[in-house]
Amino acid sequence: MVNIIIVGSGAGGATVAQTLSKNPKNNITIIEAGPQANVQESYKYYKSWDYESIEILSTKLVGGSTTVIAGNMIPTLVTELMINGIDINPQLHSLEDELDIVPLPLKHTKKGTQKLIDASKKLGLHMGRMPKAINSDKCINCGKCALGCPMNAKWSSIRFIKEAVVENAKLITDTPVIGLIVEDNKIRGVKTKNNTYTADIVILAAGALNTPLLLQDIGIDAGHNLFVDPFVTIGGVLRDINQIEEVSMNALLDLNGIVISPHYSGILEKKVEKFGAKKEDILSLMVKIKDENKGTVKNGFIHKGVSSDDIALLSRGTGIAGSILVEAGVDPETIVSTQARGAHPGGTAAIGDIVDSNLMTEVEGLYVSDASVLPVAPGAPPLLTIMALARRLGEYINSL
Repeated sequence: MVNIIIVGSGAGGATVAQTLSKNPKNNITIIEAGPQANVQESYKYYKSWDYESIEILSTKLVGGSTTVIAGNMIPTLVTELMINGIDINPQLHSLEDELDIVPLPLKHTKKGTQKLIDASKKLGLHMGRMPKAINSDKCINCGKCALGCPMNAKWSSIRFIKEAVVENAKLITDTPVIGLIVEDNKIRGVKTKNNTYTADIVILAAGALNTPLLLQDIGIDAGHNLFVDPFVTIGGVLRDINQIEEVSMNALLDLNGIVISPHYSGILEKKVEKFGAKKEDILSLMVKIKDENKGTVKNGFIHKGVSSDDIALLSRGTGIAGSILVEAGVDPETIVSTQARGAHPGGTAAIGDIVDSNLMTEVEGLYVSDASVLPVAPGAPPLLTIMALARRLGEYINSL
Protein backbone atom coordinates (compact mmCIF):
# COMPACT_ATOMS: atom_id res chain seq x y z
CA MET A 1 0.00 0.00 0.00
CA VAL A 2 1.06 3.58 -0.69
CA ASN A 3 0.10 5.96 2.10
CA ILE A 4 -0.96 9.31 0.64
CA ILE A 5 -1.98 12.43 2.54
CA ILE A 6 -3.80 15.26 0.76
CA VAL A 7 -3.88 18.59 2.59
CA GLY A 8 -7.03 20.43 1.54
CA SER A 9 -10.31 19.49 -0.13
CA GLY A 10 -10.89 22.20 -2.72
CA ALA A 11 -10.69 21.77 -6.48
CA GLY A 12 -7.11 20.49 -6.57
CA GLY A 13 -7.25 18.32 -3.46
CA ALA A 14 -10.60 16.73 -4.24
CA THR A 15 -9.79 16.01 -7.88
CA VAL A 16 -6.46 14.36 -7.12
CA ALA A 17 -8.14 12.39 -4.30
CA GLN A 18 -10.89 11.15 -6.61
CA THR A 19 -8.34 10.14 -9.25
CA LEU A 20 -6.04 8.38 -6.77
CA SER A 21 -8.96 6.57 -5.14
CA LYS A 22 -9.48 4.56 -8.32
CA ASN A 23 -6.22 2.73 -7.61
CA PRO A 24 -6.70 0.13 -4.84
CA LYS A 25 -3.02 0.28 -3.85
CA ASN A 26 -3.49 3.81 -2.51
CA ASN A 27 -4.35 4.45 1.13
CA ILE A 28 -5.63 8.03 1.04
CA THR A 29 -6.19 10.47 3.90
CA ILE A 30 -7.63 13.92 3.17
CA ILE A 31 -7.00 16.47 5.91
CA GLU A 32 -9.17 19.60 5.79
CA ALA A 33 -8.68 22.62 8.06
CA GLY A 34 -12.35 23.58 7.95
CA PRO A 35 -15.59 21.84 8.88
CA GLN A 36 -17.93 19.67 6.86
CA ALA A 37 -20.97 21.87 6.24
CA ASN A 38 -24.07 21.92 4.07
CA VAL A 39 -23.19 23.54 0.77
CA GLN A 40 -26.20 25.84 1.22
CA GLU A 41 -24.43 27.43 4.22
CA SER A 42 -21.06 27.93 2.53
CA TYR A 43 -21.39 31.72 2.78
CA LYS A 44 -20.83 31.42 6.53
CA TYR A 45 -17.24 30.30 5.94
CA TYR A 46 -15.93 33.20 3.88
CA LYS A 47 -12.58 34.55 4.98
CA SER A 48 -11.32 37.93 3.81
CA TRP A 49 -7.59 38.63 3.58
CA ASP A 50 -7.43 42.44 3.51
CA TYR A 51 -3.90 43.65 2.86
CA GLU A 52 -2.57 46.80 1.23
CA SER A 53 -4.84 47.94 -1.61
CA ILE A 54 -6.77 44.78 -2.39
CA GLU A 55 -9.07 42.41 -0.53
CA ILE A 56 -8.66 38.68 -1.25
CA LEU A 57 -11.60 36.33 -0.74
CA SER A 58 -11.47 32.66 0.27
CA THR A 59 -13.49 30.06 2.16
CA LYS A 60 -12.48 27.40 4.68
CA LEU A 61 -14.63 24.26 4.69
CA VAL A 62 -14.83 20.90 2.94
CA GLY A 63 -15.04 21.82 -0.73
CA GLY A 64 -13.16 25.08 -0.28
CA SER A 65 -13.94 27.89 -2.67
CA THR A 66 -15.71 25.53 -5.09
CA THR A 67 -18.77 25.83 -2.84
CA VAL A 68 -19.12 29.57 -3.56
CA ILE A 69 -18.01 29.92 -7.16
CA ALA A 70 -20.38 30.62 -10.03
CA GLY A 71 -19.86 27.22 -11.65
CA ASN A 72 -17.79 28.68 -14.50
CA MET A 73 -15.65 26.13 -16.35
CA ILE A 74 -13.37 27.47 -19.07
CA PRO A 75 -9.91 26.22 -20.03
CA THR A 76 -7.19 28.71 -19.09
CA LEU A 77 -3.39 28.80 -19.47
CA VAL A 78 -3.39 25.79 -21.81
CA THR A 79 -0.68 27.32 -24.03
CA GLU A 80 1.39 28.56 -21.09
CA LEU A 81 1.36 25.10 -19.53
CA MET A 82 2.31 23.51 -22.86
CA ILE A 83 5.39 25.73 -22.92
CA ASN A 84 6.31 24.17 -19.57
CA GLY A 85 5.94 20.67 -21.01
CA ILE A 86 2.46 20.05 -19.62
CA ASP A 87 -0.40 19.01 -21.89
CA ILE A 88 -3.70 19.08 -19.97
CA ASN A 89 -5.96 18.63 -23.00
CA PRO A 90 -6.76 14.96 -22.25
CA GLN A 91 -7.75 15.83 -18.69
CA LEU A 92 -9.78 18.84 -19.81
CA HIS A 93 -11.77 16.67 -22.19
CA SER A 94 -12.41 13.98 -19.57
CA LEU A 95 -13.59 16.53 -17.02
CA GLU A 96 -15.82 18.30 -19.55
CA ASP A 97 -17.53 14.99 -20.27
CA GLU A 98 -17.69 13.88 -16.63
CA LEU A 99 -19.13 17.14 -15.33
CA ASP A 100 -21.29 17.82 -18.42
CA ILE A 101 -19.76 21.26 -18.86
CA VAL A 102 -21.94 23.24 -21.26
CA PRO A 103 -23.68 26.62 -21.31
CA LEU A 104 -27.02 26.58 -19.52
CA PRO A 105 -30.14 26.33 -21.70
CA LEU A 106 -31.43 29.65 -23.01
CA LYS A 107 -34.33 29.61 -20.54
CA HIS A 108 -31.74 30.43 -17.85
CA THR A 109 -30.64 33.60 -19.65
CA LYS A 110 -32.92 36.20 -18.08
CA LYS A 111 -33.57 39.77 -19.17
CA GLY A 112 -30.64 41.46 -17.40
CA THR A 113 -28.05 39.15 -18.89
CA GLN A 114 -29.76 39.24 -22.29
CA LYS A 115 -29.76 43.04 -22.32
CA LEU A 116 -26.02 43.01 -21.64
CA ILE A 117 -25.41 40.45 -24.40
CA ASP A 118 -27.47 42.50 -26.85
CA ALA A 119 -25.80 45.76 -25.84
CA SER A 120 -22.35 44.23 -26.35
CA LYS A 121 -23.34 43.12 -29.83
CA LYS A 122 -24.52 46.63 -30.71
CA LEU A 123 -21.09 47.90 -29.67
CA GLY A 124 -19.34 45.35 -31.87
CA LEU A 125 -18.36 43.07 -28.98
CA HIS A 126 -19.10 39.36 -28.67
CA MET A 127 -20.37 38.33 -25.25
CA GLY A 128 -20.87 34.58 -25.46
CA ARG A 129 -22.60 32.17 -23.12
CA MET A 130 -20.50 30.86 -20.22
CA PRO A 131 -19.79 27.11 -19.95
CA LYS A 132 -21.07 25.94 -16.56
CA ALA A 133 -21.00 22.87 -14.34
CA ILE A 134 -24.59 23.35 -13.22
CA ASN A 135 -27.50 20.93 -13.38
CA SER A 136 -29.99 23.02 -15.33
CA ASP A 137 -32.93 20.90 -14.13
CA LYS A 138 -32.18 21.85 -10.52
CA CYS A 139 -31.18 25.49 -11.10
CA ILE A 140 -33.92 27.97 -10.11
CA ASN A 141 -32.20 31.22 -11.22
CA CYS A 142 -32.02 32.50 -7.65
CA GLY A 143 -28.73 34.36 -8.10
CA LYS A 144 -27.16 32.81 -4.99
CA CYS A 145 -24.29 30.95 -6.67
CA ALA A 146 -21.66 32.77 -4.62
CA LEU A 147 -23.40 32.06 -1.32
CA GLY A 148 -23.65 28.28 -1.69
CA CYS A 149 -26.25 26.91 -4.09
CA PRO A 150 -29.55 26.39 -2.18
CA MET A 151 -30.62 23.69 -4.64
CA ASN A 152 -27.20 21.98 -4.80
CA ALA A 153 -27.44 22.33 -8.57
CA LYS A 154 -23.88 23.56 -9.01
CA TRP A 155 -20.87 21.26 -8.99
CA SER A 156 -18.52 21.54 -6.04
CA SER A 157 -15.54 19.43 -5.06
CA ILE A 158 -17.66 17.90 -2.29
CA ARG A 159 -18.86 15.50 -5.00
CA PHE A 160 -15.33 14.26 -5.68
CA ILE A 161 -14.57 14.01 -1.96
CA LYS A 162 -17.64 11.81 -1.50
CA GLU A 163 -16.58 9.62 -4.42
CA ALA A 164 -13.10 9.21 -2.93
CA VAL A 165 -14.55 8.33 0.48
CA VAL A 166 -16.77 5.68 -1.12
CA GLU A 167 -13.53 4.12 -2.39
CA ASN A 168 -12.23 4.07 1.23
CA ALA A 169 -10.38 7.39 1.35
CA LYS A 170 -10.47 8.85 4.86
CA LEU A 171 -11.61 12.45 5.46
CA ILE A 172 -10.44 14.33 8.55
CA THR A 173 -12.06 17.75 9.11
CA ASP A 174 -11.47 20.73 11.43
CA THR A 175 -7.77 19.87 11.47
CA PRO A 176 -5.25 22.41 10.14
CA VAL A 177 -1.91 20.96 9.10
CA ILE A 178 0.78 23.00 10.83
CA GLY A 179 3.95 21.37 9.53
CA LEU A 180 5.59 18.83 7.25
CA ILE A 181 7.90 16.00 8.27
CA VAL A 182 10.97 15.62 6.05
CA GLU A 183 13.91 13.24 6.50
CA ASP A 184 16.86 12.94 4.10
CA ASN A 185 14.99 15.13 1.61
CA LYS A 186 12.04 12.73 1.54
CA ILE A 187 8.56 13.49 2.79
CA ARG A 188 7.55 11.38 5.78
CA GLY A 189 4.26 12.92 6.86
CA VAL A 190 2.49 15.94 8.32
CA LYS A 191 1.90 17.46 11.73
CA THR A 192 -1.33 18.83 13.16
CA LYS A 193 -1.90 20.36 16.59
CA ASN A 194 -2.68 17.01 18.20
CA ASN A 195 -1.31 14.35 15.87
CA THR A 196 1.38 13.23 13.47
CA TYR A 197 0.38 11.41 10.28
CA THR A 198 2.96 9.42 8.34
CA ALA A 199 2.90 9.10 4.57
CA ASP A 200 4.89 8.05 1.54
CA ILE A 201 3.43 10.90 -0.50
CA VAL A 202 2.03 14.26 0.61
CA ILE A 203 0.05 16.49 -1.74
CA LEU A 204 -0.45 20.09 -0.65
CA ALA A 205 -3.77 21.54 -1.82
CA ALA A 206 -4.31 24.13 0.89
CA GLY A 207 -4.59 27.06 -1.49
CA ALA A 208 -2.13 29.65 -2.74
CA LEU A 209 -2.14 31.61 0.54
CA ASN A 210 -1.54 28.60 2.80
CA THR A 211 0.49 26.10 0.78
CA PRO A 212 3.57 28.37 0.53
CA LEU A 213 3.67 28.77 4.32
CA LEU A 214 4.02 25.01 4.76
CA LEU A 215 6.74 24.94 2.12
CA GLN A 216 8.61 27.85 3.69
CA ASP A 217 8.61 26.03 7.01
CA ILE A 218 10.83 23.29 5.52
CA GLY A 219 13.14 25.72 3.75
CA ILE A 220 11.56 25.88 0.29
CA ASP A 221 11.55 29.44 -1.06
CA ALA A 222 7.86 29.53 -2.00
CA GLY A 223 5.49 32.47 -1.67
CA HIS A 224 6.65 34.68 -4.54
CA ASN A 225 4.82 35.52 -7.79
CA LEU A 226 1.40 35.93 -6.16
CA PHE A 227 -1.41 36.98 -8.48
CA VAL A 228 -5.08 37.39 -7.55
CA ASP A 229 -7.06 38.18 -10.74
CA PRO A 230 -8.45 41.44 -9.27
CA PHE A 231 -11.97 42.45 -10.15
CA VAL A 232 -14.52 45.19 -9.62
CA THR A 233 -18.26 45.12 -10.16
CA ILE A 234 -19.62 48.19 -11.92
CA GLY A 235 -23.33 48.84 -12.18
CA GLY A 236 -26.12 51.35 -12.25
CA VAL A 237 -29.86 51.83 -12.22
CA LEU A 238 -32.27 50.19 -14.64
CA ARG A 239 -35.63 50.04 -12.89
CA ASP A 240 -37.04 46.60 -12.10
CA ILE A 241 -34.37 44.71 -14.04
CA ASN A 242 -34.12 42.21 -11.14
CA GLN A 243 -30.64 40.94 -12.01
CA ILE A 244 -30.34 39.85 -8.38
CA GLU A 245 -32.38 36.76 -9.29
CA GLU A 246 -30.32 35.69 -12.30
CA VAL A 247 -27.58 33.09 -12.68
CA SER A 248 -24.32 34.87 -11.92
CA MET A 249 -21.77 35.25 -14.72
CA ASN A 250 -23.95 33.51 -17.30
CA ALA A 251 -22.10 35.16 -20.20
CA LEU A 252 -18.52 36.19 -20.93
CA LEU A 253 -16.71 38.86 -22.93
CA ASP A 254 -12.99 38.05 -23.27
CA LEU A 255 -10.75 40.98 -24.19
CA ASN A 256 -7.06 40.02 -24.00
CA GLY A 257 -6.33 40.21 -20.29
CA ILE A 258 -9.76 41.54 -19.36
CA VAL A 259 -12.95 39.56 -18.88
CA ILE A 260 -16.37 41.16 -18.46
CA SER A 261 -19.36 39.19 -17.22
CA PRO A 262 -22.85 39.87 -15.83
CA HIS A 263 -22.48 39.90 -12.06
CA TYR A 264 -24.65 41.25 -9.27
CA SER A 265 -22.92 42.53 -6.13
CA GLY A 266 -24.74 43.42 -2.94
CA ILE A 267 -22.03 46.01 -2.27
CA LEU A 268 -23.72 48.22 -4.87
CA GLU A 269 -27.03 48.32 -3.00
CA LYS A 270 -26.02 51.09 -0.58
CA LYS A 271 -24.31 53.00 -3.36
CA VAL A 272 -27.49 53.35 -5.45
CA GLU A 273 -29.81 54.30 -2.59
CA LYS A 274 -29.02 57.97 -3.23
CA PHE A 275 -30.72 57.57 -6.62
CA GLY A 276 -33.90 56.27 -5.01
CA ALA A 277 -33.10 52.79 -6.31
CA LYS A 278 -33.46 49.40 -4.67
CA LYS A 279 -31.56 46.16 -5.20
CA GLU A 280 -33.99 45.01 -7.90
CA ASP A 281 -33.03 48.09 -9.95
CA ILE A 282 -29.32 47.28 -10.32
CA LEU A 283 -27.77 46.03 -13.55
CA SER A 284 -24.06 45.33 -13.24
CA LEU A 285 -20.99 43.73 -14.76
CA MET A 286 -17.84 42.22 -13.30
CA VAL A 287 -14.55 43.42 -14.75
CA LYS A 288 -11.69 41.04 -14.00
CA ILE A 289 -8.09 41.37 -15.16
CA LYS A 290 -4.95 39.30 -15.61
CA ASP A 291 -2.71 41.01 -13.05
CA GLU A 292 1.04 41.07 -12.65
CA ASN A 293 2.28 38.25 -10.44
CA LYS A 294 4.36 40.45 -8.15
CA GLY A 295 2.81 39.72 -4.75
CA THR A 296 4.28 37.67 -1.92
CA VAL A 297 3.15 35.46 0.94
CA LYS A 298 5.82 35.41 3.63
CA ASN A 299 5.79 34.64 7.35
CA GLY A 300 2.01 34.77 7.43
CA PHE A 301 1.80 38.17 5.74
CA ILE A 302 0.41 38.86 2.29
CA HIS A 303 1.78 41.69 0.18
CA LYS A 304 -0.25 42.31 -2.96
CA GLY A 305 -0.92 45.72 -4.34
CA VAL A 306 -2.32 46.85 -7.67
CA SER A 307 0.37 47.97 -10.11
CA SER A 308 0.08 50.84 -12.57
CA ASP A 309 -0.36 48.34 -15.40
CA ASP A 310 -3.11 46.58 -13.42
CA ILE A 311 -4.85 49.92 -12.88
CA ALA A 312 -4.64 50.66 -16.60
CA LEU A 313 -6.27 47.32 -17.44
CA LEU A 314 -9.01 47.82 -14.83
CA SER A 315 -9.64 51.33 -16.14
CA ARG A 316 -9.94 50.09 -19.72
CA GLY A 317 -12.24 47.28 -18.63
CA THR A 318 -14.51 49.49 -16.55
CA GLY A 319 -14.74 51.96 -19.40
CA ILE A 320 -15.93 49.22 -21.75
CA ALA A 321 -18.30 47.85 -19.09
CA GLY A 322 -19.73 51.32 -18.57
CA SER A 323 -20.42 51.66 -22.28
CA ILE A 324 -22.20 48.29 -22.31
CA LEU A 325 -24.32 49.25 -19.31
CA VAL A 326 -25.38 52.54 -20.88
CA GLU A 327 -26.20 50.80 -24.18
CA ALA A 328 -28.30 48.33 -22.17
CA GLY A 329 -30.36 51.20 -20.72
CA VAL A 330 -28.61 52.05 -17.45
CA ASP A 331 -28.75 55.71 -16.46
CA PRO A 332 -25.10 56.85 -16.84
CA GLU A 333 -25.47 59.28 -13.92
CA THR A 334 -26.08 56.33 -11.57
CA ILE A 335 -23.06 54.15 -12.40
CA VAL A 336 -21.06 53.11 -9.33
CA SER A 337 -18.37 50.53 -8.56
CA THR A 338 -17.15 48.24 -5.82
CA GLN A 339 -13.59 48.32 -4.53
CA ALA A 340 -11.04 46.01 -6.14
CA ARG A 341 -11.04 42.47 -4.75
CA GLY A 342 -8.96 39.40 -5.50
CA ALA A 343 -10.80 36.38 -6.86
CA HIS A 344 -8.19 33.76 -7.73
CA PRO A 345 -4.97 33.84 -5.67
CA GLY A 346 -2.26 31.71 -7.22
CA GLY A 347 1.33 31.43 -8.42
CA THR A 348 3.05 31.03 -5.05
CA ALA A 349 4.57 27.60 -5.82
CA ALA A 350 4.76 27.96 -9.56
CA ILE A 351 5.63 25.33 -12.14
CA GLY A 352 9.24 25.80 -13.23
CA ASP A 353 10.10 27.56 -9.99
CA ILE A 354 8.94 25.54 -6.96
CA VAL A 355 7.50 22.43 -8.65
CA ASP A 356 8.46 20.49 -11.76
CA SER A 357 6.21 19.42 -14.62
CA ASN A 358 4.84 16.62 -12.44
CA LEU A 359 4.07 19.13 -9.67
CA MET A 360 6.72 17.68 -7.33
CA THR A 361 8.85 19.95 -5.17
CA GLU A 362 12.56 19.49 -4.48
CA VAL A 363 11.53 17.18 -1.62
CA GLU A 364 10.92 13.65 -2.88
CA GLY A 365 7.26 12.65 -2.61
CA LEU A 366 6.01 16.17 -1.82
CA TYR A 367 3.63 17.56 -4.45
CA VAL A 368 1.41 20.63 -4.87
CA SER A 369 -2.08 20.49 -6.37
CA ASP A 370 -3.76 23.88 -6.17
CA ALA A 371 -3.61 27.33 -7.79
CA SER A 372 -0.15 27.85 -6.27
CA VAL A 373 1.37 26.00 -9.24
CA LEU A 374 -0.08 28.23 -11.98
CA PRO A 375 2.85 30.02 -13.68
CA VAL A 376 0.99 33.26 -14.47
CA ALA A 377 -2.36 34.85 -13.77
CA PRO A 378 -5.16 33.37 -15.90
CA GLY A 379 -7.29 36.52 -15.76
CA ALA A 380 -10.33 34.24 -15.87
CA PRO A 381 -11.83 31.46 -13.75
CA PRO A 382 -8.98 28.90 -13.31
CA LEU A 383 -11.07 26.13 -11.74
CA LEU A 384 -11.12 23.75 -14.71
CA THR A 385 -7.38 24.11 -15.28
CA ILE A 386 -6.62 23.43 -11.60
CA MET A 387 -8.76 20.30 -11.81
CA ALA A 388 -7.07 19.16 -15.02
CA LEU A 389 -3.64 19.57 -13.44
CA ALA A 390 -4.84 17.66 -10.37
CA ARG A 391 -6.21 14.82 -12.47
CA ARG A 392 -2.95 14.67 -14.41
CA LEU A 393 -1.05 14.49 -11.11
CA GLY A 394 -3.27 11.68 -9.86
CA GLU A 395 -2.78 9.74 -13.08
CA TYR A 396 0.98 10.24 -12.82
CA ILE A 397 1.14 8.95 -9.23
CA ASN A 398 -1.09 6.01 -10.14
CA SER A 399 1.41 5.08 -12.84
CA LEU A 400 4.43 4.97 -10.51
